[in-house]
Amino acid sequence: MRILIVDDESAVHEQLDSLIPWEKLGWEIAGHAYNGEEAKRLAEASRPHLILTDIRMPLTDGLGFMAWLEHSDVSAKVIVLSGYGEFEYSRSAFKLGAYDYLLKPVQEGELLRALGKAVEQIQKDSRSQAERIHEKAVLGEGLVLMQDEFLTQIVGSSITDENEIAVQAQRLLLQLPETGYAAAIVRFTDFEEQIQARYEGDRPAFYYAARNVIREVAGPSSLVFRNLYHINEFVLFVPMADKQVSALLPKLGQLQAGLTNGLKMRAIIGVSGYKTRISKMATAYAEAQQALETLKLAGDQPVICYSGEARGAKREISKAEVLWKDIGLLFDLLIETGSLRDNDKLIELLEEAFHENMLGAMSVSDWKKSVTELMRKLSLYPMNEDMSLLLGEVKSSVQALHFLHTKESLLRLTGSLIAQNSTEYKAKSGKQLIEVIRTYIDEQYRTVSLDQIAERYYINKNYFCTLFKNIVGVSFLEYVTGLRIEQAKKLLSNSTLRAYEVADAVGYTDQRYFSQVFRKATGVKPTEFRQMAGGERGES
Repeated sequence: MRILIVDDESAVHEQLDSLIPWEKLGWEIAGHAYNGEEAKRLAEASRPHLILTDIRMPLTDGLGFMAWLEHSDVSAKVIVLSGYGEFEYSRSAFKLGAYDYLLKPVQEGELLRALGKAVEQIQKDSRSQAERIHEKAVLGEGLVLMQDEFLTQIVGSSITDENEIAVQAQRLLLQLPETGYAAAIVRFTDFEEQIQARYEGDRPAFYYAARNVIREVAGPSSLVFRNLYHINEFVLFVPMADKQVSALLPKLGQLQAGLTNGLKMRAIIGVSGYKTRISKMATAYAEAQQALETLKLAGDQPVICYSGEARGAKREISKAEVLWKDIGLLFDLLIETGSLRDNDKLIELLEEAFHENMLGAMSVSDWKKSVTELMRKLSLYPMNEDMSLLLGEVKSSVQALHFLHTKESLLRLTGSLIAQNSTEYKAKSGKQLIEVIRTYIDEQYRTVSLDQIAERYYINKNYFCTLFKNIVGVSFLEYVTGLRIEQAKKLLSNSTLRAYEVADAVGYTDQRYFSQVFRKATGVKPTEFRQMAGGERGES
């Protein structure tokens, strides 16, 4: 499609050049003319399909140029651009065959709409019905894409000024909420897997279908767009007569069911609180997003309203979170010791963590937090290029709520880590394992316990005690007691802390018991040791 632009103002040419993504639409600017005579020469040379022309120009004006076109062999549709809105000018232009008449300054939305109608007319006799529909669809997509980009910038807080929002919305033919409204986020889970399985990887086809379903259920007064920052998310701004956001739940529940049953794509929906000003659209989006984060990943409640409760409120830890903690401890052991006594156990726990029952017990936020913590642990481990790519896939899958992809990537990465240990590293011996645990004991001697070690290193307590004594030469309890007594000696010798304060500092809550243990180890009481070490230091 070739376009000729005719206007005596260079600023208009620059505006039209930048206003429409011509190349993206498959169109070509065939030339720029600055008066009617130049327009005649360019029209004959380039044979444009469409001409955008001003009315008033030097030499031959727009009406004279259009009169010439009527008697020439140049077949082109003409859209008139003029700063004059008088009826006589528009009537004269239409008498000379103008296809449409637009007032300056030209708005993107109006121009795209006029171009869309002109394209359909131009191609009526020269192309098949399928081709005409396609080109018209491309024009429609161009306007929709600009609307999506604009609204995405608003919810991302890139555009915050209320006047700018209103002006831009009018230019893009968008009807913003005029009274109160609420934002609703529609987020699809396991998006990539479902797109491949049900739409053969055709995202545009799904987006088109989803947008239509959402618009149909939400109603013509709702503002619907695709958030371009997330491949699996649509956003609605729904007008409301009052502040009862809960009144939207039946409609949104119907929407969620329609998407799940009609498009075969599971969606979850978060709803914001009530807002009145368009400058609060980003805030409304943030509230809807926070509501989504508290929603259970599976269950009977796919739609949830923003409650305003502070994040991090005290709550009961779920069985699923405990399971992810166990997985983290196994990875700690793998990273710190270079080996696992039971590789299958780690794989088994990962499989269990992605079971529907476990996912259903967690909120979006808790699931993201658990997997993100695991990724942090994994990032400390030396990896080859393929393993690093897998870790990157896990990160992107978590943000997009791609549960199946997250599971598959984690299992592949875990398998690679275990294989790397068996091929590139010698499995740590019992002595090396104890060295790692011994370092941990040296750092945590004040509070360390057998239960902590068994949990952290996923090792049987009896097996550990036997292994520790065989390698170190003393029992675990004797080793910890020795560390505490040595530290107590230093504090008694070099500080003014009282005996009960020293006891607490090295891990004993009972001063009498501390004194007994100290005397058994050194042959003297703590106070006597201090006197021997350098005299009284304010002891009472």
